[in-house]
Amino acid sequence: MNSINMQSFYPEDLKITAIKNTDNQISISMKSQKHQHECTKCYIEMSTHHGTYVRMVQYLPILGKIVMLKITSYEYICSN
Repeated sequence: MNSINMQSFYPEDLKITAIKNTDNQISISMKSQKHQHECTKCYIEMSTHHGTYVRMVQYLPILGKIVMLKITSYEYICSN
């Protein structure tokens, strides 16, 4: 049986960490691989993060199942 490389459907800076498939839902957990971010106020590149948060995104259904993306991202501190 052939398998699909799910990672090829998502940006390189998001890594799939887990996929859970139940009778009515597919849950894909992802983690940011990006370790720097540009401040939206002063546009300085930040690389010090102070925590993480999880973003839940409901995606289009696949095979009649609800698809949820759980994306763990870093929270950054601007040094400016």
